[in-house]
Amino acid sequence: MKRLLVFGLLAAVLGLSAREPSMKVTEKQIDRKGVKLTQKEWKVKFHHSDMVLKNMIGADGKLVKKAWGDFFCGLTHGTISNGSWDIWDFISAQSMKWKNIPSADPVANVAFVRFPDSSSFNMSWADGEIKVLQTSGAKDWVYVKVKMPAGIRCVTLRLRPGGAHSSIKGRERHIRYNGGDELAEFFKVKTLKWDGKSDGLAFYNRNYSEKNGNFLVFESEKIAKINHHTENPVTLQIYPKKGVTEMNFALGYFLNANADEVTKRFLVEQLPNQRKALDAIEWNKAPDFTEFSKNADQVKKLIAGLQGADKAKYEKELAAIQKEYESAKAKNDQIAYAKALDKLRNLQKTIGASALDSLM
Repeated sequence: MKRLLVFGLLAAVLGLSAREPSMKVTEKQIDRKGVKLTQKEWKVKFHHSDMVLKNMIGADGKLVKKAWGDFFCGLTHGTISNGSWDIWDFISAQSMKWKNIPSADPVANVAFVRFPDSSSFNMSWADGEIKVLQTSGAKDWVYVKVKMPAGIRCVTLRLRPGGAHSSIKGRERHIRYNGGDELAEFFKVKTLKWDGKSDGLAFYNRNYSEKNGNFLVFESEKIAKINHHTENPVTLQIYPKKGVTEMNFALGYFLNANADEVTKRFLVEQLPNQRKALDAIEWNKAPDFTEFSKNADQVKKLIAGLQGADKAKYEKELAAIQKEYESAKAKNDQIAYAKALDKLRNLQKTIGASALDSLM
């Protein structure tokens, strides 16, 4: 019976239960024709959507983007036929110094923070940060914050409504807004004839995947103009007004619906509510500290069942992590808390895997 109880605890510790918001980090060394590279990848599972960030880093510490897959910053959200928000490169931002994130430099800091009702993937560079958040109760929406203390020159969003296929004869990518509808033309940059007051856009197709598309909600009062064009994805370049350092967005979608009806209804009926939801996001609230306490209790139970030198070693590691956690909690520091929690989960899995091996 005791063996079964221990096995049950280990199964929970090792993550053999149902999906929950999480982040998996992998790092490996690559030899590309004699050149040593480091590949880092962060795979995030939100409550209903996924995201990936991948950096290939050279010996000089700079990003390498010479082959497909060297760099990704993609969002899987309402995806159908590789379409919806770009699963490879959905967002970038340019500072007033012409510096781009996330594609100019390797990410400096990454943290995945869990809250009682949401989860957030936070990425930062020297020139700014991008946060991506999803709540448990809004599966059709993902929220994004771009912050550049020195000022934002432009935010670029990329989406492939209904699919990523480019060879469809007669396919049209359309952008609809209150008061107008425009065709996003191939390799032709145009300024959207938007009134500057409406807080959102709808994206849909004609002559291809006509029942699937996307919605975007933004803060219209911060925006000077919006440019657009298409190759395969629709590329949306959003230029803020002078002095803007933060921009927030809500990214949505629709599947298997009449595009004409659903986009018009969104712009008239749903958009005001979604703007309120965007404004209500608490980007800096306290994390779910109970997760640390729960996992720490499990680690203590595992350590209690150990013998020998490993027991003292793991007790010392747990005490150091506990100290980091207490400091982060006192300061309500999301990044420090996320790092402490990741260390705890890694320790948890290390001890659990070792104990599980001993039972086999």
